[in-house]
Amino acid sequence: MKAFLHKFRERYKTPIGFSGIIFLLLVTFSFAMFQGGFVSWFLFYSVLPLVIYSITMAFYPIQRLKVERYISKNKLMAGEEVEVTIVIKRRSNFPLFYVVLEDVLPEVLLRETRYEGNTHQIQSRILLFPLFRRHLEYSYTINPAPRGLFKFDQIQISTGDIFGFVLKSTSVSVQDQIFVYPQYQDIERWEAGKMLQSGMKKVGKRSFTDYTSTVSVRDYVAGDRMNWLHWKASARSNKLLTKVFEQQRNDDFVIVLDHCEKSYGTQDWLFERGVSLAASIVHYAISKGGSIGYHPLSGKEIPMNIGVEQEWRILHELAKVKSDVKLPFEERLKQEYMAGFMEGKTALIISPNLSEYTMKTLELIASRQQTNVIFFYLALDSKLKSQELTYISRIRQFGVPVTPMIGSDFNESLKAGGTYASI
Repeated sequence: MKAFLHKFRERYKTPIGFSGIIFLLLVTFSFAMFQGGFVSWFLFYSVLPLVIYSITMAFYPIQRLKVERYISKNKLMAGEEVEVTIVIKRRSNFPLFYVVLEDVLPEVLLRETRYEGNTHQIQSRILLFPLFRRHLEYSYTINPAPRGLFKFDQIQISTGDIFGFVLKSTSVSVQDQIFVYPQYQDIERWEAGKMLQSGMKKVGKRSFTDYTSTVSVRDYVAGDRMNWLHWKASARSNKLLTKVFEQQRNDDFVIVLDHCEKSYGTQDWLFERGVSLAASIVHYAISKGGSIGYHPLSGKEIPMNIGVEQEWRILHELAKVKSDVKLPFEERLKQEYMAGFMEGKTALIISPNLSEYTMKTLELIASRQQTNVIFFYLALDSKLKSQELTYISRIRQFGVPVTPMIGSDFNESLKAGGTYASI
């Protein structure tokens, strides 16, 4: 009995509800009986179809509506546009005066919704007047799409009678998701090897000689192999000349992105810049045949590897990363160092932290002979302060290259390199 009453209350959600329908019918009937005449009976028979419709609407199976969602693309880059289309299909031609459809979105997506041509639409919600139509459809776009993994689930549908006595609503689960990968920039040039040559340690890399590719010749020196001699060039110059082969080098790096909550505060845009920088470095390293990995401060590490699949593996993780680590960045970095996760690697550290504590932490990590560090400082302002320049200079003194990333153009910052750090 309680279950039946609960369903009954859910079906008639307005304050008047079913009693309002009966009251309206009784009032018009009583008026026609006592007043008599054409006008009173005309009023009763005019209201009667609407009352019957309201009663019928109370039993309309709104849960049986077929709801579909179509998304233009499931994988895209941040800043691109994605179109979402909602389609409702009905089995019967039962007239519906109005239908309210809403695709329930996360707040971050709701802020970026755009729509055209629909007068009664607000973001992902629309008011339609289908009447006898069995096919309902509306669309909206998300532009620009913010970075992240977004799941679509609930679509809410509401309808009712013309008086508002009966309100029918349901929530349909239609599950979809989109991956919005971080936007990256095409880095024109970045000489990581040169950055570390001025430091105390050499860059960790894999080097080998391609003996099938000769780029030039040089004078023979003791110890050169006989099959390295360039006989034709030696005959022309009347002296022994040795082939100079092309050197192939793949730099091996691991990305360490600061995604600690205290590092950014309310500066979400600065965190997005750090994620975009990490994605840009990954894309550059893979395009140059390098090996790169990703080491989050919380979560599963992606070991160093090469190839396009490795790039998408890391971008997949960067799409989901959030600045949600509770501990300060320096504390987490020190824990990773003490656990030996950075042993034998060249760590590309990306962080907006630059303080005395940061400097001492980087010095501790760089002091280990098998660990190389390159520090990308995410500058908050367009011009570095004197205190920031002092810290950068002191960090450089113990062999850690520092590149301040100022502004949104990474190529400009990488070209400037250490010139920002001159005091």
